[in-house]
Amino acid sequence: MILREDRYSEKVSPYLRPNFPYVCGRAATWGKPCHNGPNNDGSCGGVAECRPYKEGGRWNCRRPASAGGPCEQGPKPDGSCCLTREACKPRRTIRKIRGQFSILAIIMVIAAIIAFGFNNNDDEIQSSLNPGPLSNIHQNFTSESGCVSCHSAHNSGAEGWLNAVLTKADTSNSCSNCHSFQQPINVAHNSSEFVRDNAPKTECTMCHKEHRGENANIKVMTDAQCSSCHTKKFDNFSGNHPNFGETYPFVKRTAISFNHSTHIEDYFKDDRYKTNAPKGSCIGCHDTSRADRVVPIKGYDKTCSNCHNDNMANQPFVLFTFPEFEENPFNTNEIIKDNLIVKGLLPDDKEEMAEKIDDIIATNFSDEAKDEEEEYEPVSSETLTPIVAHLLEVDGEEAEEYSEPVSELVSGVIEDGLSGISELIESAGGDPKKQLHGLSGETLGSPMLAWAANREYESSSETIEQGWYANELSLVYNPISHGDPVMKAWIDFIAKTGSEELRETYLSGSDGAGSCTKCHAVTKVSEEKYEVEWKSTASIERPLVKYSHKPHINLLGPGTLCQSCHKINSEAKFADAFKQLDKHKFASNFKSIQKDTCTECHGSGQVAQNCLTCHNYHQEPSLKKTMIRQIANKEPN
Repeated sequence: MILREDRYSEKVSPYLRPNFPYVCGRAATWGKPCHNGPNNDGSCGGVAECRPYKEGGRWNCRRPASAGGPCEQGPKPDGSCCLTREACKPRRTIRKIRGQFSILAIIMVIAAIIAFGFNNNDDEIQSSLNPGPLSNIHQNFTSESGCVSCHSAHNSGAEGWLNAVLTKADTSNSCSNCHSFQQPINVAHNSSEFVRDNAPKTECTMCHKEHRGENANIKVMTDAQCSSCHTKKFDNFSGNHPNFGETYPFVKRTAISFNHSTHIEDYFKDDRYKTNAPKGSCIGCHDTSRADRVVPIKGYDKTCSNCHNDNMANQPFVLFTFPEFEENPFNTNEIIKDNLIVKGLLPDDKEEMAEKIDDIIATNFSDEAKDEEEEYEPVSSETLTPIVAHLLEVDGEEAEEYSEPVSELVSGVIEDGLSGISELIESAGGDPKKQLHGLSGETLGSPMLAWAANREYESSSETIEQGWYANELSLVYNPISHGDPVMKAWIDFIAKTGSEELRETYLSGSDGAGSCTKCHAVTKVSEEKYEVEWKSTASIERPLVKYSHKPHINLLGPGTLCQSCHKINSEAKFADAFKQLDKHKFASNFKSIQKDTCTECHGSGQVAQNCLTCHNYHQEPSLKKTMIRQIANKEPN
């Protein structure tokens, strides 16, 4: 046994390390401890085989090689380990029990001194218990209530003091009275992503130490404090800090399908487009004056409009096309009379001018419209548009199915104007105020009257094919400009429906309405919903990593050395990512950034390389509104 190299292994030796307060329950009972062993708080640490970690939105197994390596099943969807065992009941070590008795004896002596030896009115003696002055910022907010602002046992007499000595105090709840974070408070990095079975509870005082003087900066942390919780230890960033991931810093495709490779290497060298190439390379499109974690683009009008404005006008949104009917579903004479009233050829009092109707019909309408008994020849051979078929919940290609709903829709519009179609949109979960903005009763009603009379619509004035307009058989919307609110409202409505047919018709990048999705990515967020990514600057998906372009740009000079870090990957299949709906399946336009790129400056004896240079701890930290008002009231006039 003495000669064995593994003589202290938990598998072969009952040796108890002096800094372990608990021994595994399995070891105590059977002499066979588990691989994980007990936690420092006395709970079983061997329930799960590993503690999965999340990367790029996916959970990964990290079972150690000594336990068999990553398992085949992998973590569960909620991030918990799929391999669990019944928990044991760890036992205190002899050393732990002896220590507790010793501490208890000391506590009882101190408690007795507190209870019987101090005079509560003696300020001099009380000051001997003062742990030290608070920092200035906390001093301002605790001056009125004193110690009880954070510590509940103060001013509670001897019993309260004794209770405070015998129990572990956590002031985190007191901190959260003023400070707000992404919940939960007592989990690492205030994020549910780090919740694990038997994960140690975090407390504010683990990192922020008070009572160190008025000028103390309690936000300062050392690398040692960070590494005390992390299982993977390293000395410094430039030394043995782990390398970045294969796709760093990218975790998903960009919101805008702008292919840097094809634009820079093809389009901007083409004689037809090279005059539109951005001046100054990267800074021609990116606004360095607003640089922070990302460097935003200057906007469509300043970067893209010269080449892409015509695309939108060539792909209008067709809301309604008058479809083919097998039989005339309308009362033609009534429709003709309504049409005559609109044209001003017949007064509202139809009975008064009834004797003139036949002459007017003979003058203004074809023979087919005079006699409903003649064989019906439909003016249209088109099918119903997919969007109206969706609103009416019918098959747009089956005349027998859509005939009655469409005739009711047309008749309702003729009779009530926009309200008929507005109610239809609203009942489907849309917003008719946005989706029909700018559509007048005349633009909608006149073509409906003509179609109901089995005639193609002919406008009395020249048709301007911009915004809402009607042609022979359709009601159309043509975007007025990039970011057109009506077009966006319809695109968002179609995406929200989750209909695959509507997506393929209207959200297609090649021939979709308004050409919106030629550049804006479409993502499937659930089985019944899609989402169009309108914002060019994507949301932050690495909340614990911080980086600011501004100091680097100021140091290197705007636009001069962007390619030092951002190297274009010409071989990447960038465009393919936008043909499918999972934003985490992508091929970046740029090569991943390597750690060596950063260590050229952030190294030993050079630029700072401590943990907080690049990492955040808290997620979404802020002050509660009540505290903001207090700060404002405390500021001198």
